[in-house]
Amino acid sequence: MTTPASPDIAAPAPSRRLWWVLGWCVLAVFFAIAAFALPWKDVMSALAAAKWQWVALAVVVIVAGWPLWILQWWLLAPSAHRPTFARMAQVTALTGTANTSLPIAGVVAAVGFLIARGRLPASAAASLYAVDQLLTGFAKLGVLVLAAWLVPVPDWLRAGLLTLAGVMALFTLAMLAAAHGGELIHRLAARLTGRPAQFVHHFADFVAHLEPMRSPLLGFSTTMLAFAKKAVEVLSVLIIQVAVGIEPSIASAVLVTAALSLATMAPISPGHLGVYEATVIFCYQFMGVPLPLATAAAFLQHGAGFVASFAGIGYLSWALPRDERGARTL
Repeated sequence: MTTPASPDIAAPAPSRRLWWVLGWCVLAVFFAIAAFALPWKDVMSALAAAKWQWVALAVVVIVAGWPLWILQWWLLAPSAHRPTFARMAQVTALTGTANTSLPIAGVVAAVGFLIARGRLPASAAASLYAVDQLLTGFAKLGVLVLAAWLVPVPDWLRAGLLTLAGVMALFTLAMLAAAHGGELIHRLAARLTGRPAQFVHHFADFVAHLEPMRSPLLGFSTTMLAFAKKAVEVLSVLIIQVAVGIEPSIASAVLVTAALSLATMAPISPGHLGVYEATVIFCYQFMGVPLPLATAAAFLQHGAGFVASFAGIGYLSWALPRDERGARTL
């Protein structure tokens, strides 16, 4: 780790502050618009009339999807450094909590937890997260294609689909080339000296851990888990539709999930507040759902995800003290 005085740490601070300022500005604009544009009396009536047992079911479904994430990351971890399933549960719980409260942390939080709690080498943690992002992109692309097939999607969503498809194609080719180019990279590192050699050696370690890119079975299994996680999201949207009185529709649930996949890619606001709700409301309005019901669905859907995140916090409050006691007895 670098010291606090290191220029490598100090330099990004203005950028982080800029993201925070931008995020809170977006959130303030959303609340300002919502305060005057939304029919709050009708929205409150829709929330009061919601079937809360269905909201509770949505929370259960979201929590039930967590083991899929744990299993996926456990399989993505290099076999030589694979942690226990319980420790990977801690990693995902910590990452999920950070993404819920501070999504701007993103890559830093995920890789940091994989190193600190998963006890993976830095190169292994980086390779795991890189493959995870690739598989997440596949799942997002799949749900976008399904949405475009089921309903006449808005132009911006279609443009996002095409853009994501292009990015994913380039990313996939780059990852496959790297995963199968280990020998060439090691030969290059042997010919270099100094900092260039160190960089290439680190990159060679990163490439060596890209096991899912070299194993068709492992790659297929983890890809299917990524799609299963998206299926859980679609199911939770359907349940919230029932809760607020919207006629359940797989097409609209897929559209909402697809739109959120794009809208929440950039961590613009804390917890995606504002961006999340606006995206859900827009999708339901596009499908002809009355504004009060669309707004109630947006609030309850985001709220269900937030409440579900407490399952991870509860697990951490139980598991971390046990780990600390175990470490002290060694």
